[in-house]
Order: sequence, then C-alpha cells, then structure tokens
Amino acid sequence: MLIVGEIWTFDGDGPRAGAVYLEGGRVADVGEAEALRARYPGARRLSFERVTPGLHDAHVHPLYWGEALAALDLRDERDPRRVAAAVRAEAARRPRGSWIRGGGYAFDAYPDRALLDEAAPDHPVFLESRDLHSAWANAAALAAAGVDARTPDPPGGRVLRRADGEPTGFMLEHATWLVRRVLPPPTVDDLRRGLDDLARRGYVAAHAMGDLPPEATEWVRRMAADGALPLRLAWTLPKRVWRSWRPEKIGEQLHVFGVKFFADGALTSRTAWMKIPYPEGGHGMPLDDPRAHDEEVAAVLDAGFVAAWHAIGTRAVHELLNLADRLEARGLPARARLRIEHAQHVDDADLPRLAGRTLSLQPRHAHDDRAALGALGGEPRRTAYRWAEFARLPGVRLLFGSDAPVAVPDAAAGLQAATRHPLGRAGLTGEAALAAYVHTSAVALGWHEEPAFWGRIAPGARAALTLWEHGEPVARVWNGVVEPVQ
Repeated sequence: MLIVGEIWTFDGDGPRAGAVYLEGGRVADVGEAEALRARYPGARRLSFERVTPGLHDAHVHPLYWGEALAALDLRDERDPRRVAAAVRAEAARRPRGSWIRGGGYAFDAYPDRALLDEAAPDHPVFLESRDLHSAWANAAALAAAGVDARTPDPPGGRVLRRADGEPTGFMLEHATWLVRRVLPPPTVDDLRRGLDDLARRGYVAAHAMGDLPPEATEWVRRMAADGALPLRLAWTLPKRVWRSWRPEKIGEQLHVFGVKFFADGALTSRTAWMKIPYPEGGHGMPLDDPRAHDEEVAAVLDAGFVAAWHAIGTRAVHELLNLADRLEARGLPARARLRIEHAQHVDDADLPRLAGRTLSLQPRHAHDDRAALGALGGEPRRTAYRWAEFARLPGVRLLFGSDAPVAVPDAAAGLQAATRHPLGRAGLTGEAALAAYVHTSAVALGWHEEPAFWGRIAPGARAALTLWEHGEPVARVWNGVVEPVQ
C-alpha cells in the first residue's frame, strides 16, 4: 500500500516526506512521492492531506468511558435544575426501581438531593460530576446504600450534610464509593464499548489509568491473549491491587506498565489540593498523600513499574515533587519513572522542578474549566495550564490525552486547545502539540525501541498510522487495513 501526502515522520533523518509504502503491518519505505510511485508501480495508492504516526490517548479511562457512553449525558450542564429535568425525562422512560446513571455536569455550588427526589422519587439516581471526583444522589440511592445521618465520612472523602446531619446527596471523593459500591457493576462489555469508540476515532493506542474493578486487568489480559483488543493498550493498575501483578507485555496488544496514585481531587469539585484556599474556604484534600507514600512508591519502582500520579492542585504537585526528590536521594529512578498526570496547577517556585520529567496533560480541560476558573479567579487561574512553559524546560516530556469520560476523546479539539490556549496563555506550535499525541507518548513507554518501533514513520516501524484531512483525523491504518474514523 502506497500512501501519498505530507508525511510527518517524527524521524530525525527526515521530518517530512511525500509518501510512505507499507507491507503488511510495517513501514517498508519512506521518501518522495514520485520516487516511491516509480519504485512500487503495482501498489494500491491512497492519498491524504497528512499522515502521522498513530494517535495515542495518553490518559483515558476506557472502562468508565464505555459506561458513560451508555449513561445519561449531562456534559456542559451547569444548572442543577436542568440536570433534574433531564433525570425526570429519563425516569419517564425507565421501569420503576431501575438505576438512573449519568455524568458530565460542573456546578458552581453543591446542590441538595431535593431536586432529584422530586424528579425521580421511584428511581435511585447516581450522577457523577464531570471530573469524576464528586457525585450527586437522591434519597432512593442513599437508602439503597444505607447512607444516612449516622454514616461517618470515609477516609479521603466527605458526605455533605444538612443542618440536621442528614446527607444532602452530594458526596466528595472517596465518599462517592458509599453509593458506588451498590451500583450494578461494570462489565467487560463496557470496556469493549470504550475501547471500540477510541479506535473508531482514529487512535491506535491508549494509556489506561487505573480503572476499577480489580478484575478489569484480567479482562484486558484475556482480550490481549486472544488478539481481541482494537488498539494497543498501555495499562496502569489500581494502587490496591498492583502487588498481584508484574510489568509485562502481551505481544503488541497489552503493556502493563504502571501503578496509579491520586495525590488529590479535582478543581471543579473543590477537592484539588491547593496552597492558597478557595474563596469559600478550604484547600481541597490530599487522597494518596505524597508525604506518606515513600515506601510504597519505592516498592513500585523496585518492581519495575512506573508510578503514575494524578496531581492537580499546586500543593499536590509540590508535595509530589518533594516525594520524587526524596526517592531520587535514595538512588531510585523517580525522575525517569514517576509520571505526573495533569499537573494542572503549578506555582512559580515549582515550575523549574518539572525539568526532565514526564507530564501527561489534557489540553481540552482548559477549555472546559474556563467558567470554573473565572469564578475562582486569582491563584487558581494564574497557576493553571502552563504547558507552553513546561515545554521550554530542559528534558521535559509532554504527553497529551483526554481523560475520557472527563472530556470527549477528540484529538482535533485537544490540538486546537494546545495551540490556541483557551485561557489566553501562550500555546504550543502545531508540531509540538502533535508530537505529544503521536511521538512522545510512544517514547515515554519505550515503544520507540521495540523491533517494530512506534512513534516514528521510518522503515521498520509498526504501520500504526493516523490519516488527516483539514486538521481532523479521518482514518487510521491498523493491521494493514485503512479504517475510517466514524
């Protein structure tokens, strides 16, 4: 197969070419279009505006994304009354007593369950915020979970309460599991739905971030052994189960490479751990407090895993960098194998400390957080989404993803946000932004050193490509087949 177009190779020997020739699942030749046409006169010919190494979503939750695709879509809703109206309409379509699930909203204040009780008195309702760090439930859902005025707050979570101690229905962080544990459990079909959707969007790889339940790791392992994954999956394990596993690769289907930790919560739920308090008070909350995890992270690194740390607030990033410094002082490879997920708020003093580190970022979040940052103002806005400054630091590696279901895994939208910063900050060049999706994301996993290497278009590379028209992915090459984006 001969594909003609502007070939962005991300290969130092020739960053641009006019055509690429594929044989089976590998790149066989790269060069000028006229020369390759003459060299392979019988080849099937296709033409696209641009051809790049295949897209990675470098931070995604495929199981949760698959669940979200089957649930009530409340994305971009900011008014609890509108959410309650959507729940009312959904309740009219469902049998009494069945669960109503949904998510995607971002409220400026925490609502009470009364709105949901009125909208769906005969259905348990559980709705997750856009950032997945808080949830809103009605009385029926709380009753099903046995949550009442006597229920204590769990470690790392908070049940919001009325003046009389009764739950309002809004829960933060680990408190959401008080209800989540009685929901219908996720299934392997949810996982397949999420992975298939990513493949249909032109992705060839996804870095999956610690999805529960624990058996999800066994699901993907079986799928990989059967050759049933629709893209290459880099998998991080939930913190509580990692000791039962080891780093491994199953061909080019699955790479179990990391362990996921959560230093803090999220901005829109006011649980991101900040140095400066929020206007309404409070600094957010630590979850897996980096000040107390030296020995577990040391064990993770000794076992050969990457430690992938969710860190959003300024204090979370600060304490995580302190943890990395302590481990480096012990001779452990924390700079190389401690990966920071989000790094959403970084203050000036900590900015130079990010040099030489791997930062997995989600540019689309800056667009989605504009309203919340406008309401908070001050320090949260000043320290937010500094990826152009990160890119200037020596040795830094930027990886881009969506964090779906927090944001839709739309690579074109992510590229637009990365280059035209939604907050008016400096953006990246188009090539630097694209590299974070197609090149550095493979390098960070070591896939650029495999015999059929990834992340570059050069002879011998795996022919896992994304094909573009007018800045949008329109197809991918996967297993020697051109598959259109749907």
